[in-house]
Amino acid sequence: MANLTIRQARTNDAQSMAEILREIGWSERRNSMPLEEVSSPIEELIEHCNKDPKGHTMIVAVDEDEEVIGFTTVHWVPFVMLGSWEGYVSDVFVSPSASGKGAGSALIKYVMAEGERRGCMRLMLTNGKEKPSYEMGFYKKMGWTERPKVANFVYYYSEPWS
Repeated sequence: MANLTIRQARTNDAQSMAEILREIGWSERRNSMPLEEVSSPIEELIEHCNKDPKGHTMIVAVDEDEEVIGFTTVHWVPFVMLGSWEGYVSDVFVSPSASGKGAGSALIKYVMAEGERRGCMRLMLTNGKEKPSYEMGFYKKMGWTERPKVANFVYYYSEPWS
């Protein structure tokens, strides 16, 4: 495991985060856009999350050279049915070049500890079944449970990047 630091995302991390998405090949459309067009909205999202730490947490994993090698975003939402809070993990991305260095595990462990600290009833995320993290059982190994009876629906207001 590499020497990693987990810290709050900063606006100057946006370009590195955009580069990770490019490295992964998350979206052909995004990969064809100039990097600044991809990183600029990420910068705005970082600012938004950092202004509302009770509602959002955006963190990065940085290596010993202070290079961003992974990131995650969590939204802390009241969930009436649970009578408590739920943390919705919307992003977990690690640079393929940093695979196996423990960044993904460190990010998820941080989120799990933060959810416990906040008194959440549960954390939730979606994971594409064709993604390497699903195929290797990453979240199951971290103690997460796949929900067999729940469908995940989305409604798009505009065409997504991915």
